Amino acid sequence: MMLFNKKLRDKKNELVNNDMSNLDDLDNNQNQGATLLTREEHRLTRHGRYELDPQTRKLTKTGKTTRLKHSLNMAIAILIGLILLTYVILFFL
Repeated sequence: MMLFNKKLRDKKNELVNNDMSNLDDLDNNQNQGATLLTREEHRLTRHGRYELDPQTRKLTKTGKTTRLKHSLNMAIAILIGLILLTYVILFFL
């Protein structure tokens, strides 16, 4: 049991050390002039999920397509759920 706890502790220490190096990389990127998303861009890209053109700061064709696919898939899922709910309600009445 002690052996497993030690391995777990060592693994946690490695994760913490790796996270610290990532923070250093983040600081370097911000110092190099990496621009952050504005509130509108953050909302438009849905927290950075959709591709944004760095020059125009608008969605690319790929980003627009991905966003539309997501919206249509959600609409289809909701409609299927409503159809099933209607079927169950009418079946038991």
